Amino acid sequence: INVLINSEAKRIHAIKALKKWLPKKIIPNQSELFVFFSGHGYPSEDEGLHLIPQNGDPTLLEDTALSHKSIIKLIQKTKPKSVTMFIDACYSGQSNTGEVLVAGLKPLAALEVKEDVPSNFNIFSSSESKQTSGTIKEAKHGIFSYYLMKGLEGKADFNKDSKITNNELFVYLRDNVSQEAFTQNREQNPILNSGNPDQVLMRY
Repeated sequence: INVLINSEAKRIHAIKALKKWLPKKIIPNQSELFVFFSGHGYPSEDEGLHLIPQNGDPTLLEDTALSHKSIIKLIQKTKPKSVTMFIDACYSGQSNTGEVLVAGLKPLAALEVKEDVPSNFNIFSSSESKQTSGTIKEAKHGIFSYYLMKGLEGKADFNKDSKITNNELFVYLRDNVSQEAFTQNREQNPILNSGNPDQVLMRY
């Protein structure tokens, strides 16, 4: 497990983890990799979706952020059996309170970015591209992260077979995250981009 938080979550730390740490940990065609990101995202019309590291600047995406494409490419080089990514970030250019991330940046309401992912990747995103990803203040977590943890604890195991598939977790997240957002007078609908929705995500 490699944990990057706050001042240790700068762009250089993420690149080192992907280029130096990860290749030593992956057994090609055997290892199942899990990636969790909680923070801000931002889209680019040319380079697609980006994750903003601790020292990132949305006005200089290519120089300070990490694009989905580059992250996927670096992970693919290690040849894991499967990759599951949980991304608690929105790409609307707004914070979780609905405020603009950076004053002066152009509105992104009309910018829709869709990306293809490799067949062995499963990417859970906290919201649609035009939505903001909210928080549960009492729990001190993002709505998506909160229900992700609840789902993996077993609440997403709808058929009670002690296994949770990608689709089971997605249905649990979709229903609970959208309902919680509704109580906050907002819309937030998680997304699953997966080549294998019936893949068993975990057993317990």
